[in-house]
Amino acid sequence: MRILHYVNEANLAWGRPWVQLLLSLEEMGLRNVVLCPPGGTLARLLEEYSVPHIYSGALVPWFPPFCKGVGNAIEKIRPDVLHTRLSSAAFIGGYWGSRLGIPVVSTIDKYPRKKYYYMNSGVIVGCSAAVSAHMEKIGFPADRIVTIRNPVDSDFYQRSSEERSRIRNTAGVSEDDVVFLGLGRFVDWKAFDILIQACARIPKTAKWRLWLVGDGPEHKKLKRLVDEYALEDRTLFWGYVSDVRPFLWGADFFVQPSNKPEGFSLALLEAMAAGLPAAATKIGGTLDILDGGGVFPCEPDDVEELRAILETFLSLSKEERDALGRDSLKSSSRFSVQVIAKQYSELYRACFALPPI
Repeated sequence: MRILHYVNEANLAWGRPWVQLLLSLEEMGLRNVVLCPPGGTLARLLEEYSVPHIYSGALVPWFPPFCKGVGNAIEKIRPDVLHTRLSSAAFIGGYWGSRLGIPVVSTIDKYPRKKYYYMNSGVIVGCSAAVSAHMEKIGFPADRIVTIRNPVDSDFYQRSSEERSRIRNTAGVSEDDVVFLGLGRFVDWKAFDILIQACARIPKTAKWRLWLVGDGPEHKKLKRLVDEYALEDRTLFWGYVSDVRPFLWGADFFVQPSNKPEGFSLALLEAMAAGLPAAATKIGGTLDILDGGGVFPCEPDDVEELRAILETFLSLSKEERDALGRDSLKSSSRFSVQVIAKQYSELYRACFALPPI
């Protein structure tokens, strides 16, 4: 069976685990080809992993009939299933798949509006129960919605004690210090200000540091907040990084304080796969991850609850912290690339039995 995966974006935050998923599908006997724009991080990943691919941009993505390069590529490959990711790919790919009589599967990673995007897709895959519920709420037929979570390759995030020592030495952090880690784009709904405020309420006698990895429009605001609470000597802004693993390995506890629903939360899943205990807000797609152990759930925007969780972790022995890390790692295995690839393989084969909408 041949699957054509269409993404109309050149740079993907989740590009590496997605490519690793394709490799796992290949091991199951599926032939994969990726259709995407040239340039960017995705193209480099496809070349790095030797994944078959075709480059084609979409100059007028709001009008699929004019995206003839995409249509020609789909017609040339003639896949058994066309699998789209992201809104414009679903819109364009859905049009050409329907026109060429090819079953279309569209994975949804966020909470889109119904407006013209997905009604040419035979199957909608929500990356979490929350996203699937959203798609049903806005009108997509319930019997065409499937929930398949995003994957993680645990081997890729397996801890390196050497890298842990290196990055902690670089940051001037001793092994006695507990490092809390926030990671992601610095936008208001990621709520890193809540994390800073929670840290500010921890007694000054405690041995902890805060690492913030990422960048975005809230950067200056977050730095001002750190200054306001006199946390400069405990907080380190690392900026944007292309490889988050050294920071996951160097930290001791991950915090995802988002106050708006995540589609699923790759950052949390990566942290768990690296063996990090975590705290995460009980909202959106994150709820799918919280029931497996190793993660402290908390309410959005509740500074005091998050402060209590951080202090609880500080009070634990090394053995207790290590046990939480093992629970977190075990919980992440539910979303391994092998598990998720099997679910997609079964879905692709089922597509042949589905009549068009």
